[in-house]
Amino acid sequence: MHETHLIEPIIKGISRHAKKEGAKLVSKVRLKVGEFTGAKENSFKETFYSLAKGTILEGSELELTFFPGSRVEVLSFDIEN
Repeated sequence: MHETHLIEPIIKGISRHAKKEGAKLVSKVRLKVGEFTGAKENSFKETFYSLAKGTILEGSELELTFFPGSRVEVLSFDIEN
């Protein structure tokens, strides 16, 4: 689960922002993942879903787009109030 260090700050940041907006849950997350991070799609998703358990992101749909880069970017996320 080498993706943990990439995903934990994203979950914390989205959770914090969504709660400020009064969200009860985050239903969808769209991320842009750099190919040079070494992250593989299946492993990234598995780690994301595991780390999201017990958070406002639990059960959210994850949409990934890969690009030639070395970072992970949050494109957008959908919330439900």
